[in-house]
Amino acid sequence: MTFAPTMFAKHRQGCTPAVNSMAMTQDLTVLDFSGFEATPFLNQQMGLNLNKLMAPGLGIQGKLDGGQSYCVYYFSETAYRFVVQSGAVEILEQFVAAHVEDYDIELVVRDDLAITTVSGQQAFETLVNSFELTPGLRLSDEQVCYGRQSGEVFVTSLLEQGEQRYQLIAQLATLNKWQATLQAQGFDLN
Repeated sequence: MTFAPTMFAKHRQGCTPAVNSMAMTQDLTVLDFSGFEATPFLNQQMGLNLNKLMAPGLGIQGKLDGGQSYCVYYFSETAYRFVVQSGAVEILEQFVAAHVEDYDIELVVRDDLAITTVSGQQAFETLVNSFELTPGLRLSDEQVCYGRQSGEVFVTSLLEQGEQRYQLIAQLATLNKWQATLQAQGFDLN
């Protein structure tokens, strides 16, 4: 049997907050975007430059025309995951609906998923150990982010407001268990 490591990433830039903390992130929503023409739609209609997304898990951050922040993670040529400010959900739903006749695409709002943001001096090491991830990728572009599924949790690494942060995306019951585990390891819940 061969060992297949689950690689994880950390940013080279940005600072690491001194205090280990976590917070439920109420203003973000997860959207799964898929379809045979997902990549052409994102490139042509949304104007997203997906050239850097060459491996599953890689993502980019940006702002929509309305100023709402987003991260989009590449799973395959036909599947992406968006994490957007909640105010952008209706805008994206309407935009996709306007093009659904022209492209084989589908946008699914993942109301079943919640997000906890984790940061601090021990955040990276704690997440790598807790989720059995293998450190190895170093992100050097501030706009690049990375996400990896580990069991029931999608774990992300991103640079936000100049700080290295991580997001845990899962169903609320699962996140509550992980929050308790992280609290026991010294992370303050904000």
